[in-house]
Amino acid sequence: MHSLDFPKCVTSVPLFLCVSRFAEKLEIARLYKRPGKGIKIISMKVFLTGATGFVGRNMLKRLLSEGHSVRALVREPQKASALAGGRVELVAGDVTEGTGLDQGMQGCDAAMHLVGIIVEKGKNTFERVHHIGTRNVVEAAKRAGIGRLVQMSALGARADGPAAYQVTKWKGEEEVRRSGIPFCVLRPSLIFGEGDGFVTQMIQTMRSAPLFRPVPGNGNPKFRPIFIGDVTACFVRALTIEAATSQTIELGGADELTLNDVLAEIARCAGVRKPAVNIPMPFMFAGAAVAQTLLKNPPVTVDQLRMLREGSNCDIGRMERILGIHPQGFKGCGRSQN
Repeated sequence: MHSLDFPKCVTSVPLFLCVSRFAEKLEIARLYKRPGKGIKIISMKVFLTGATGFVGRNMLKRLLSEGHSVRALVREPQKASALAGGRVELVAGDVTEGTGLDQGMQGCDAAMHLVGIIVEKGKNTFERVHHIGTRNVVEAAKRAGIGRLVQMSALGARADGPAAYQVTKWKGEEEVRRSGIPFCVLRPSLIFGEGDGFVTQMIQTMRSAPLFRPVPGNGNPKFRPIFIGDVTACFVRALTIEAATSQTIELGGADELTLNDVLAEIARCAGVRKPAVNIPMPFMFAGAAVAQTLLKNPPVTVDQLRMLREGSNCDIGRMERILGIHPQGFKGCGRSQN
């Protein structure tokens, strides 16, 4: 496939057409190599959304380290100019408004859509960000002729999920699946690593809580926390692995843990020795409802408690088989000193 032999059509079609086809093959050769019997893209221009978030910053580093060039959509390019040491092209825009998408995707081979929120604030609702924002990305990708779309979703995404977060993530997935663009949807469990959200928030809560560290409910729901380095490796591989095309793949870490186990390890990493006290879910929900009403940044929301109550667990077999990633466990919480 895509041999570099000069086209044999020289005598049967105009010379300029042959030269054009040969040039095209040279460009294809830049993008492809042959590892064994397979063909793998090794250099792509990737359009990236969500580049300034925890996952996005790490994804950007991974993409660049593996030889891809990146054009990132950001709301304020001046504030994001230090991203990856200035080695990334920035385009101003907003997925919820649809601005900057056409300009950003022009000339790109693939798009990676990471934008997501865990708390609704003002006009940035789950519906607007996860569903409408993804629809805008998909429509722009179709206009730009994007050849591959990798979408970040989340474990538990489904049409009948108990939380608006899950339902809108599902709606975003459906926009991708209906797009006609070769795609891969990835659904990670809780993501941990330096600068993360969940572990960092739990450490702060444990350290500030008087006398004991609270555990929502009975602490029995199961999770598979996944390290940020394993997440980025999965996403970048999903750009080029043919077997990942048209697949929805769940991502998890090596360890299946109860919530009690997860919080105990976080406490160990944080040096918190307070006893664990399980707080009945009705009290947790009541407190979250009040906090959402009174506080600008509540420590936990009703939506988050609904997802916490059902856990975030999965079978990582397809992740290992298709993407070839064998994830690390949760010990140390992704912190270098642990």
